[in-house]
Amino acid sequence: MRKRFLCLAVGAWMLCGSGLSVYAEDYMGGQGWQVEFTGSGMESSFTSSDISDAVYALQPGDSVTLSLSLKNSDSQDTDWYMANEVLSSLEDSQGVAGGGAYTYHLAYTGSTGEEDVLFSSENVGGEKDAGAGVGLHEATESLEEFFYLDRLKPGDGGTVTLRVVLDGETQGNTYQNTLASLQMNFAVEKAGTTPGTEGDGSTPGNPDGSEGSNTPENPQSPRTPTSNAYTLSSVKTGDPAHMLLWSALALASGMALLIFAVLYMKKGKGEDGSE
Repeated sequence: MRKRFLCLAVGAWMLCGSGLSVYAEDYMGGQGWQVEFTGSGMESSFTSSDISDAVYALQPGDSVTLSLSLKNSDSQDTDWYMANEVLSSLEDSQGVAGGGAYTYHLAYTGSTGEEDVLFSSENVGGEKDAGAGVGLHEATESLEEFFYLDRLKPGDGGTVTLRVVLDGETQGNTYQNTLASLQMNFAVEKAGTTPGTEGDGSTPGNPDGSEGSNTPENPQSPRTPTSNAYTLSSVKTGDPAHMLLWSALALASGMALLIFAVLYMKKGKGEDGSE
């Protein structure tokens, strides 16, 4: 009788667990995440491991939206750049390949409140024979290594928004433990220090030395920061220590439940034999 009850309980627990995975979740990340230029360097309130945690173990049909705030705390105008490097995509992370499509949307909103879409694709990834590309790597290759975001005045700021949506129909359960390791780094240089600056501080075609001539007509035009630029290096390396900790705790919990079940069954057998 006890064996039947235990089997029914385990079966019900597994059934409930499998049923929960069919509901799509919309996750939000980057609450309070900020990159600030102080005038002498760049500071951030997040690391790449925080980004990894936000997109780790997304289920088919789930989505995640990350928001990073940029702030110019310097006393002069600054030019901001972004480098979006993808370390591994959803398609080849942990050796998983093919079978799923996802939407990748990267946008920037300046101090005026106007959104500028940097990259957007309705179907990146998916089946290889469908000509849909190679996932997040395709998005990276379509952007320059560094691309210009905006010129921020003292005290102004902007927001970079990244949204990834997994397709719930074309992806299998193998995607639930994959990880898209996104590395989003930034560079800042003070206005007037870009290539073409003359010794007196003026620029060719701008003899009065006023600022603004170095700003590209197209904000997303290819442009590499100079050696005078300040780069944000604190987010380049992720620390997976807490991931390993949670994995170890999950393994220990599973082993404890298994041992408890075995001891309970042995105890039940002993009581049945004594009756």
